[in-house]
Parts: sequence; C-alpha cells; structure tokens
Amino acid sequence: MKFNNQKYTYSKPFSAVQHRWEIVGGKAAIHFNVSLYENDAACGLEFHYFEPPEYMKDEAPSFVNCTIAGGRCWHDGTSLYASETLWPIIKIYLKDGNHDEIFKVLQSEYESKFNYEASK
Repeated sequence: MKFNNQKYTYSKPFSAVQHRWEIVGGKAAIHFNVSLYENDAACGLEFHYFEPPEYMKDEAPSFVNCTIAGGRCWHDGTSLYASETLWPIIKIYLKDGNHDEIFKVLQSEYESKFNYEASK
C-alpha cells in the first residue's frame, strides 16, 4: 500500500506534550495522537474515511473541510485500543526517536483495517 502523505507534529500547549502522526491512504486518512502529562498518557487512533463506511451510509460527513483527509470525511476512532494496544509499542519507538517505525505501525493498522473490511 502506498501512502500519499506522512506527517508528524509536536506541540506543548499548557501542561501537556502532544505528539501526532498522520498518514493518508487511498480510502482514508488516519492519525494517532498522544498527550503526555506527568505520569499519564491520553491516546487516540482516528480514522477519517473519504467515503462513508457501511455503518455511516445514512450520515452526513463528520467534517466538510477535514484538514487530514483534504475535504469531507466520515470520522471514527478509538481511545481504548490506542491506549492499551498501540501506545505500549509506539512509546518505545518514541523514546528512541524512531518515527519511521511509528509510521510503519500506523501503516499496518491502516492495512489491517481495510483488508478486514474488504473481506466482509
């Protein structure tokens, strides 16, 4: 799978450090974000679909001008999976400054999500 765009951003608003990784594929854009506090991390994995998935067919777009998807999108995400499954892996790569491996983790998430949906 070829990804059109990969982007990493770092910010420090208020008392938290925020990291965010984005990738754009053929069917959706996804991003993983983490806000780090003293001894806590708040994580999210978000999907920005270019066309509505089956369970959102009757819904209006979540965003009309999504900056990640580059236009309208239907948005869905998970914080539990991001925190419990992805963050322990990403945390290790972030500690080493290995953003290439973090993007590979996200690419794998993207591919498994859309391969799974294609097989339904």
